[in-house]
Amino acid sequence: MSLTIDRIIMYAVMIPETIAVVVGGLRLKKLQPPLRYLWILVLFGFLTDLLSRIFILLKLGNLFLIVLYIPVEFGLLAAMYRYELSDSRTAKMIPFLTAGFAGYAFFEIITGKLQGFNREERFVEGFLLLFFVLQYLYRVLKKLNIFHLEYAPMFWLSAGLIIYFPCDIIVFTFSEYIFSSYSTTFNLQLWDIHAILTMILYIFYTLTLTIPRRN
Repeated sequence: MSLTIDRIIMYAVMIPETIAVVVGGLRLKKLQPPLRYLWILVLFGFLTDLLSRIFILLKLGNLFLIVLYIPVEFGLLAAMYRYELSDSRTAKMIPFLTAGFAGYAFFEIITGKLQGFNREERFVEGFLLLFFVLQYLYRVLKKLNIFHLEYAPMFWLSAGLIIYFPCDIIVFTFSEYIFSSYSTTFNLQLWDIHAILTMILYIFYTLTLTIPRRN
């Protein structure tokens, strides 16, 4: 029964991902420049997860996909916050941080660290993105130039990221112990938590892509 539930959760995560891709695709011409980066991200995430499920069915290793996905996710989200924080010091730092992170991820790949979770890479990504999110929220509160937050797409994106990354960082922090455990139940529960967090994040992605931007 537990295995059945795990598989349901594993494939259910594709539902909000598919919705986000379709919604973003239908509204692509109306999206502001930074939101187009988000649509590229949800499309890339959907394709990555689809490939991951195919590898599972073929009983092939798929953990290397996480290592490849993380720098792409970071680069696209960082580009969105660079656009929003365009006249700040943080925005000037983002290209260098993105290049440094990409270089670090490439080093991890060429040194052969593609067969397991990379706690350090996920932690650094989460820390930097949360820093961008907090900078954005501070800017909004300081300037008070957004009168209706419910119509601010970046606010919904920031809300999703601030929920997702602290929880996911905890999951990845303990992932090495759980993955190395001989207990199949622990491994499945790890994926269940990650999948549920991903579903929540993609709900926020869909909201971000759906809401028309107003001041």
